[in-house]
Amino acid sequence: MQSSLPELGPVEVLLMLVAVPVVVLLALMSRKSLLLMLGGLLFLASIGVARDWRGSIYGSWLLPLQNARNVVFAGLSVLLLLGAMPMIGNSRVGRPPFVAWIILAIGLYQGFMRITHEGAEAGLISMAFAIATIVPIMFILPSLIRDREDIRDYSFVVGVGFLLFVGACVIQAGLEPSRLTIGLQDRFIGVAANPQHAGTIAAGCMIFAAWRIWGEPLARGVPLWIIVFGACGVAILLTGSRTAIAMAGVGILVLAYRRAGRSILILPIGIALAFAALKIAETLGIDLPLARLTEGGDTRSVAWAELLADFRSSPIAGIGMGELEMSENSFLFGAASFGIGMLLLTLLLAVAILAQCVAIFRATLPYRRLRPSADLVIGFNLAYLFGANFEGYIMSRNSGAMILILISSSLASVLLSAIASAESSGDPDFALAWGLDELVLSDEEIAAEDEEEGDFNTDSEDAAPIEGVKSAHQA
Repeated sequence: MQSSLPELGPVEVLLMLVAVPVVVLLALMSRKSLLLMLGGLLFLASIGVARDWRGSIYGSWLLPLQNARNVVFAGLSVLLLLGAMPMIGNSRVGRPPFVAWIILAIGLYQGFMRITHEGAEAGLISMAFAIATIVPIMFILPSLIRDREDIRDYSFVVGVGFLLFVGACVIQAGLEPSRLTIGLQDRFIGVAANPQHAGTIAAGCMIFAAWRIWGEPLARGVPLWIIVFGACGVAILLTGSRTAIAMAGVGILVLAYRRAGRSILILPIGIALAFAALKIAETLGIDLPLARLTEGGDTRSVAWAELLADFRSSPIAGIGMGELEMSENSFLFGAASFGIGMLLLTLLLAVAILAQCVAIFRATLPYRRLRPSADLVIGFNLAYLFGANFEGYIMSRNSGAMILILISSSLASVLLSAIASAESSGDPDFALAWGLDELVLSDEEIAAEDEEEGDFNTDSEDAAPIEGVKSAHQA
């Protein structure tokens, strides 16, 4: 039997021996270094080996790293966990979210079922890979946040990952720009595996960028986030991914609704006008690399029917991931690959993500400073679930979408833990550090604070009454 383990030459072994102590040391020495390396993980999760319609490798200058990204990703994740152990042990609110445990269960179940389809070695390696890639991230991310100000560190990780991706694309453009696109329609892939992969990553990053722009419109870093937002939008358009456009639209709509109110519902009208403009340009013969966005063809029904037929042919164990040619729905992809058990796990993940949205919305309703963060969680979670109906990324153990949903769910977990701790402990300093002013300050003090700050971190909605809680703390 051919081994599923990668073959490492002397150079790779030497690099690993040097990298191990360096990475651990950096993680121990500096929290900022840990954030930068998490951004590096997101970048690794965002790249992949592209193949053309014949199945031939469509290589970029990063091909050696793209080929080895699974091993590098798993190794770096474990090293970061070792370096972050002291921080994890000292966290007051850092608990892995229930969503993360389900994602881990999906990875482990996938490995278990691969024993049936591919043999013991492949299955056990798959299970070990799931543990190495998911467990470190699900413990590190919640432990990063010490107070409300640290929440921005999540967007820093996303920004680092995206900028590394852009930098790799710029280098590729200088070397051989034709490798940035693929297919007859020249759809943009950058250094990702396919246009859909590139599009979904850009959509997620775009939602985080919008959150930073609206949350702190006068902050020093906002111009950079505006650039990131625009770059993500251009990338999505060039991929021709209608799924990515819809994901970005869902997330931004949720972020904007509470601030703009019902007037944000004019956004679909703007999208319709933009679509009409593209159609007019196409009719006039204006050459734009966006033709696929205006096509009305159905690119999913055939794939869904095939996945459903594969599931029906073997509903208990599935037919194995290696036998499938389609992956255009995470739930059907899981069911066709590994049977009814995987279908139930992916549906449980969807229910848990929706339950998290409801929980964070209710918990933050009385606290105006935390509502923008709740909007980010809800917006990205809904975008993630929307995209999962058209892409198979739930089944991946090291995709960019996986890291982004772990960031979003970790943010929700941290906020819920902080609110519960503040409400039960009666610690005014802890409450103020987390932006839970309503537990400590009077209405007059809150109004004066909002006026002084320009009301950028709040919204126009009335807070739910918490007079009983406030009275108890003031007493």
